[in-house]
Amino acid sequence: MPAQFPVAEIHEAIAATRPDAECLVFRDQRLTWAEVTERTRRLANHLIGAGLGCHTERSELQGHESGQDHLAIYLHNGNEYLEAMLGSFKARVAPFNVNYRYVAEELHYLLTDSNAAAVVVHSQFAPTLAEVLPDLPNLRVILQVPDASGNPLLPGAVWYEDALAAASPEKPAVEWSADDLYILYTGG
Repeated sequence: MPAQFPVAEIHEAIAATRPDAECLVFRDQRLTWAEVTERTRRLANHLIGAGLGCHTERSELQGHESGQDHLAIYLHNGNEYLEAMLGSFKARVAPFNVNYRYVAEELHYLLTDSNAAAVVVHSQFAPTLAEVLPDLPNLRVILQVPDASGNPLLPGAVWYEDALAAASPEKPAVEWSADDLYILYTGG
């Protein structure tokens, strides 16, 4: 059987060999491997600090079960999308995509069915998320990314960059696993 490596470990290993090389380019923003590593570690530490992570290892579960908390990525393409994915893996939280075209009813179904504990959301989608928030008691972390919409911060949310700035840049104190999940929902 071929060796298996955690996504978080692979990212960190590449970053260690080429910290100053470009890792992520989106429009006019260019981030090095070292910068993406720091940002994803900060996100992971924020999630861990909120009590999110892996609570039951896959070996103790049935094939269809998840022992990890789940994070919804409700974003347009951009650096925050990839940071949310990598940061989730570094916190041992299972990320999943959200179709940004969803109306409130579809979003409610997805966030309920997935048992989402966290969401990273562009401000443009905040009004739709606000419609369903009262019915999502398990949603504990809302990180909002400002955009051209100018929509205000949702109640209970934290601005994404503020969360990163307040979190530790150190490697998260969790043991990464190649068995961690990425949850895929089709967006229709």
